[in-house]
Amino acid sequence: MLLTVDGLQIGFGAFSPVDDVAFSIDRGEILGIVGESGSGKSLTATAIMGLLPRVGGRVMAGRICFDGTDLVGLAERQLRRLRGGRIALITQNPMTSLDAMMPVGPQIDQAARLHLGLDRSAARARSLELMADLRIPDPARVYALYPHQLSGGMKQRIVIAMALAGDPELLVADEPTTALDVTVQAQIVQILVELVKRRGLAMILITHDMGVVAQTCDRVAVMYCGRVVERAQVNAIFEDARHPYTQALIRCIPRRDMLRGSMQPIPGMVPTAAAHPAGCRFHPRCPRVSDQCREETPVLRTGISDHGVACHRADAA
Repeated sequence: MLLTVDGLQIGFGAFSPVDDVAFSIDRGEILGIVGESGSGKSLTATAIMGLLPRVGGRVMAGRICFDGTDLVGLAERQLRRLRGGRIALITQNPMTSLDAMMPVGPQIDQAARLHLGLDRSAARARSLELMADLRIPDPARVYALYPHQLSGGMKQRIVIAMALAGDPELLVADEPTTALDVTVQAQIVQILVELVKRRGLAMILITHDMGVVAQTCDRVAVMYCGRVVERAQVNAIFEDARHPYTQALIRCIPRRDMLRGSMQPIPGMVPTAAAHPAGCRFHPRCPRVSDQCREETPVLRTGISDHGVACHRADAA
């Protein structure tokens, strides 16, 4: 496996918003990490990128092994060689990644020059090639434009080009289409999937949208309240979801034949890290809750088909 996360626990002071998270991904695969806001998805991505100290967090336990190297405890100088090079992050808000005072083309060049050692001319040629791959019309013209001169969808394509410029092996895409309208979202996701498959990359796609997962991912890890509650091949998740939370997320996917008012929202809210309930963290919102759920923390158990679920009542549906 290219990346293996095992027993990851993230701490902020006395609180652990992410606890015992485990998954893996290999080259050519797309792994979806899905869950509501507050489930710990973005914190997990931050840990993979080695950026937790910048937001006041730390890895308290577990391993993040990339191509045989445990990233936990790696010196910042070593992390910088990997970050933006072999591992690249695509953020959900392109304006946090782009310098408003600099044309977008040279911003793409920077990653190629830093991580690939290209000169100015070769970096520009690579940037224009990436922009064409991302279906940016008239790349040479757009290369010289500033971020404020571009639409949201075009800015996000520039951010993706920046992530690809260092020739990464792993892309971590943290809700990369959240700020875009539905039509542009679909275009961006399709382009990302095509690039990942064509280049043989691995991609972790973080999202709250099970519809996007169904269309793009090979495998999926469902997170709730800082834990992975179900993990399987994407087909298995949609054909045989076993955790009540996963089932509830799938019921929230809009369908063409859905009657007005028939969508079933999940009652309640994701609790904060300071208020994690005992036992199964989903039990206050679960329709199948039992006394065991309130008292005992379920363990992620994986069957023969590598379909794991952390639920005491997985067979009670």
